Amino acid sequence: VRVREWYAALEGSVESDGDILDGTRVDFGSDLGLDDAAFTSELQAYVRFPFFGRIYAGWWWLDREGDETLSRTITFADQTLTASTRVQTELNLDVYYLSYEYALPTIPLGELFQLELGVLVGARAILAEAAIDSALGSGSDEGGIGLPVLGGRAALQMTKWLRADVELMGMTVSYAGRRASYLEAFAEVVAQPFTWLYAGVGYKFAQVEVSDDSGSSDFLLDVNISGFYLTAGIRF
Repeated sequence: VRVREWYAALEGSVESDGDILDGTRVDFGSDLGLDDAAFTSELQAYVRFPFFGRIYAGWWWLDREGDETLSRTITFADQTLTASTRVQTELNLDVYYLSYEYALPTIPLGELFQLELGVLVGARAILAEAAIDSALGSGSDEGGIGLPVLGGRAALQMTKWLRADVELMGMTVSYAGRRASYLEAFAEVVAQPFTWLYAGVGYKFAQVEVSDDSGSSDFLLDVNISGFYLTAGIRF
């Protein structure tokens, strides 16, 4: 079981075409002031089966709130908000995942180093919701999608107590009025003072694009999230 505390910066945009009005592509930074780095959390559990591989399950989430004066007129979820309007913004993004890793034979590198390689296949469920509120009007919209992902992992055991890992997963799918593009990568170094305890630092990047046209409104979210994180875990 492990936890990550990810100090992540956010950039991207959101758009909601309502039943009546076409929406404006609203930038999280220049329009809503949501681009400052803030903590994002992740929980993960995995089980390792001899001769079979590993199964991972986890969840990471992002909750951001902003308070900004608009510099231009925007339309979101059938609400038009004019320039100089004070708006309060809320963005919620949840990513649930399940992955299977098939571990390839370990490659010894010299007397101390060992290289582990693995092939990953899994699924992601992405749920997103955005709301823009003001004294003159409020609008909110949401979208969601599930998609398969493929990727790989490499781990270098440098000593008995020091290890480095790199992982990359992603996929693009489209079906039933929904479209998603997902890319996730991280690199980390962890110390293992005991066989049951580890902790370290890393850097993670996630690119999430969700387009959901299945309902009465069209919702589009496009975000890049990146930053350093602290991680700790226990094995039992």
